[in-house]
Amino acid sequence: MKYFFLLIFFLTQSVYGQEKHLNKNIFGFATSNTFTYCSIYDTSFVKKVKRINPQVLRFPGGAVGNFYHFGKNGYGFDFDEINKYDGGRFRERSKALVRANVMKGHTHDYIDDFIKLAKITGAKAVLVANMFVDNDDIIMMISKIQDAGIDIIGVELGSELSNRTFYQKGYTIEEYIIDAERCSNKIKKYFPKLRTAIVAAPLHSNPTHRHSIWNKKLANMKFYDDIIVHSYAKVVKGKKEFGQMLTLEKEGENLKEAFEIYRERALNFLQFDFENEMEEYQSIFDKPIWITEWNLQISKMTGNTMLQAMFVTQYFLELLSNKDLESIDLTTYHNMGGRDFGGSIFRNNQETMEIQSPYHPLTFVGKVIDHSNIIIKQEVNPMIFQYKCFDKSDQHLFTILINWSDEYYEFPENRDRLISEFYSQELYHKANINGKLSLAQNFKPDKRYAYEPFSISLIEYKHE
Repeated sequence: MKYFFLLIFFLTQSVYGQEKHLNKNIFGFATSNTFTYCSIYDTSFVKKVKRINPQVLRFPGGAVGNFYHFGKNGYGFDFDEINKYDGGRFRERSKALVRANVMKGHTHDYIDDFIKLAKITGAKAVLVANMFVDNDDIIMMISKIQDAGIDIIGVELGSELSNRTFYQKGYTIEEYIIDAERCSNKIKKYFPKLRTAIVAAPLHSNPTHRHSIWNKKLANMKFYDDIIVHSYAKVVKGKKEFGQMLTLEKEGENLKEAFEIYRERALNFLQFDFENEMEEYQSIFDKPIWITEWNLQISKMTGNTMLQAMFVTQYFLELLSNKDLESIDLTTYHNMGGRDFGGSIFRNNQETMEIQSPYHPLTFVGKVIDHSNIIIKQEVNPMIFQYKCFDKSDQHLFTILINWSDEYYEFPENRDRLISEFYSQELYHKANINGKLSLAQNFKPDKRYAYEPFSISLIEYKHE
């Protein structure tokens, strides 16, 4: 009996010793391209965004943020500026954005749409500053957003500026330090409480690689508060660029086998690789981390699948519960809306608004984030994870259960509860235009219930 109680004590310590008070700034979303392709005057779209319950919204976005100009039509692109600094595909993408802007008859600065959506959702803002100009655009952006009553967390000093496409145009770490320090000092002069974050380069094992040099030089600077990291988990093999797969290698004899391989890589990333990568950034910079873009490496193979829905949901829950990831202060999922397949939650294909597979599970997370103070992870086995959500009085309000296995999981409880379950027969199945695979909502089971294979379940407990 003595050993039994010791075992219970140590198990309890292993679970509750990992308590991490919930940081709502983790539950954020980028809005790159969103206001070009999605209308904030579409009440159906806005209601769906509110159901996700975003706590942070990012504006203007990554690549578009690098070339945004305040007070102009849309994103206010200057194509001479884009041609001068960008050696990649953004020139074509920016032209497509302008064509869509003209086709839709937009004549306003998209910051107006951003302000409206942020006010409707009650979200805070994180902004991206254009490093290529020395003007007061970022000051005017901050002033306009704050005057609208929106809380601004801070400003990103550019996006992905360590990329080869900028380097090929002659943009070096020395130039970035000059630009970023100038911009940060200007922001601090007018808004001393706002945080600024620099662009950290991707990690590289070679200490003489330009990314390693970029990080080393910035680590010795003192003008900023946080670092920016982008995180795209590569679960498929092939050639990649800027978070997207350009080519894909065939793996497995069929889709089922291929997605079993992808599942193993996704779980390995969530359980090991991600944490190790963040620890390495901490060892270099010793600064809080903002992950302002993250997703599965975007590909048509995994986009809009059950696999993506499960990965995205668990990524958020790991950030909200894992004490070893507490160096991460803010994240914004990429992306809220656009016309890309698999990356954005809402996809406008010019005929109808399509909802992608992460949407419904993210409404589960959005529901618990308003009421929870602590989320505690329990690993049932390598394929099944429970995230228990408690309020500030330690009352157990919700559990989100993720079953990555192809078997039912019986989770007996003697409590009144409502269950909403999102699931699919296969990991490779894609959601329909309403974002659904199989969705059973708000049903009250008997005391014993077997949770579906490949499922995400929200369990809501009823209290007197």
